Amino acid sequence: MKTVLILGSTGSIGKSTLEVLDLHKENFKCIGLSANKNFQALHEQANKYSVKNICIQDGSTSETDIEKNSDIKIYRGSDGQSEMIRDMDADIVVVGIAGAIGLEATHEAIKTGKRVLIANKEPLVMCGEFLLNEAKKYQSEIIPLDSEHSAIFQCLQGSSKDDVNKIILCCSGGPFWDKKIESFEKITVQDALNHPIWKMGEKISIDSSTLMNKSLEIIEASVLFGVDANKIDVVIHPQHIVHSMVEFKDGSILSNLSAPDMKASISYGLGFPKRLESGIERLSFSDLSLNFFEPDHKKFPTLDYAKKALSLGGNLPLILNSFNEVAVDLFLQEKINYLDIFQLISHAFDAKDSLDINIKFDTVDEILHLEALSKKQAKVYAERYTF
Repeated sequence: MKTVLILGSTGSIGKSTLEVLDLHKENFKCIGLSANKNFQALHEQANKYSVKNICIQDGSTSETDIEKNSDIKIYRGSDGQSEMIRDMDADIVVVGIAGAIGLEATHEAIKTGKRVLIANKEPLVMCGEFLLNEAKKYQSEIIPLDSEHSAIFQCLQGSSKDDVNKIILCCSGGPFWDKKIESFEKITVQDALNHPIWKMGEKISIDSSTLMNKSLEIIEASVLFGVDANKIDVVIHPQHIVHSMVEFKDGSILSNLSAPDMKASISYGLGFPKRLESGIERLSFSDLSLNFFEPDHKKFPTLDYAKKALSLGGNLPLILNSFNEVAVDLFLQEKINYLDIFQLISHAFDAKDSLDINIKFDTVDEILHLEALSKKQAKVYAERYTF
């Protein structure tokens, strides 16, 4: 029986993980859950799955009455989450926390020396080298959960990076890939949140609409698989049945296909190297239609940001991620227009002159300090665009 700790349990990744665990009660037991601020949903999950340890991030939430009448232990805040990770010492930690806020938890999970299933790409974008070195130090196993990198991970089994000619990241294109750029200035927050395939949180939904999500995935793939960014391409695949592909030096291409359901990659991460029943819908090839298109870099300049950040080196990926998080947050607050997101993110490359992009990190606090400075700079540039 393997024990599992789910961080971000009330989000889409967390809910899907619980659904997969429900299919394998004889092999896995969930022993801890965490959420940002939806305490009611978190407590309901704990009761449903007989979990006795939970963590709520938002300390403003009142749980007093529930706590008095419950045998569930409640941890609070980021420190409480780190404490829960240490206390639980789970065999598998699922990190489903969106954004850079998941860095501290990801690092704490790595320090347990166990298997860490990472669904949030931002920590690896911010400080991938640091986290991979920490994983070696603590003998922790990192397995990606997002569908694209899980697909690459699966395709590479039995091969080395020296066998790889190219990695091809598939991209659903979000809601606007086939829209004319003239329509972009009228895009609303609700338009951008309306992803045609995936049901996701707000931040990643906006990233998917600008294709910044794919830019961050280029950085993540380069870090995780040790492949130069120039060997990573992106194709628009609206059906998102093919999650990603690897072209090898002999000209052969391996791809990973499934219905667009995160439970497929979650079950793979939980069971690796064995495969588990995931509960997803099976594909029918008799009526399957697959299309692929070249992305428009003029409409989505974000696609070029990753390779530029990687070519400039140092901590540019961290700065780029920080500027994106500020831009997305301002757009969600309706303080900037949709097109301003692209403009604001582009200023990340101007900020390198006032930020130390070559500093080497020894601690998470040092990483978070540079992130704070980067976001401060981003907000200065944002004054040009805010209403």
